[in-house]
Amino acid sequence: MKLVDLPRYGPVHRFGNHHVYRTLMALSDQKRKGRKHIADVVGIGEGSMRTIIEYLRGLDMIDIRQTGVKITRHGNDFLSNLPIKMANIGHGSIALGQECVAVQMSNNSDNIKLGVEQRDSAIMAGADGATTLVVRGGKMIVPPDYELDEHDPAITALLRSVFNIRNGDAIIIGTAPTVAMAEDGALAAAFDLL
Repeated sequence: MKLVDLPRYGPVHRFGNHHVYRTLMALSDQKRKGRKHIADVVGIGEGSMRTIIEYLRGLDMIDIRQTGVKITRHGNDFLSNLPIKMANIGHGSIALGQECVAVQMSNNSDNIKLGVEQRDSAIMAGADGATTLVVRGGKMIVPPDYELDEHDPAITALLRSVFNIRNGDAIIIGTAPTVAMAEDGALAAAFDLL
């Protein structure tokens, strides 16, 4: 799923779909915020944020006034209908010395091949890497057939406590030195699957 298309002519955007998603999430508390504040929260420059805001305004997902930017009902509906849930699962939970953020995607395991594509997307977004899991027969599996429930029950128990796991789900765990970078990696990989 692409929220933002690359421009045909001119410079390439310095942001991705995951930044657009994080912008909507930053506004989901229904409070008006300034562009600079949102850019700081999302972790991009003000010029990129200006482009995202104009794009979201064109889709009627945000309302812009002198007092700031606020998400619209349409923007909230869009967020709630995305098959994505995100959770910070802690420092070193899957990679020593790294922050780990997991993204659950409902009914998306059929789109996973070996997980290498998701790792590459996460790295291109600034993370150090990503681990991809699929849920088959009630078990969490690292493709093609490594049963994580059997080899690391602590991490699967943690994921089950955070998410409502069902067969057919995919989980991507982004790892990076900071939570924001791990989020970016996991979300970028997730949006490449949608």
